[in-house]
Amino acid sequence: MNETEINHLLELARLDLSEEEKDKIAHDLTAILSYVEQLQEVNTEGIEPMSGGTLLENIYREDEIDENHQNLQVEGYFTVPPIF
Repeated sequence: MNETEINHLLELARLDLSEEEKDKIAHDLTAILSYVEQLQEVNTEGIEPMSGGTLLENIYREDEIDENHQNLQVEGYFTVPPIF
């Protein structure tokens, strides 16, 4: 990445870095973009895109009203039992 591109990115991110830090960022971004280019070469034909990392699903429970804990307010704030 050249200096103009780095300065543009830093301006968008509203970051003010020293010249040494800019050189390091330029080196790191170049390495990252090179790796992304390598990933684009991988044949993904016939592979279905994932919508998440696992096939797990949330298990929900029904809401239950506990008559013993209704209207627990202190000075206008709701109180809840401690969890720890």
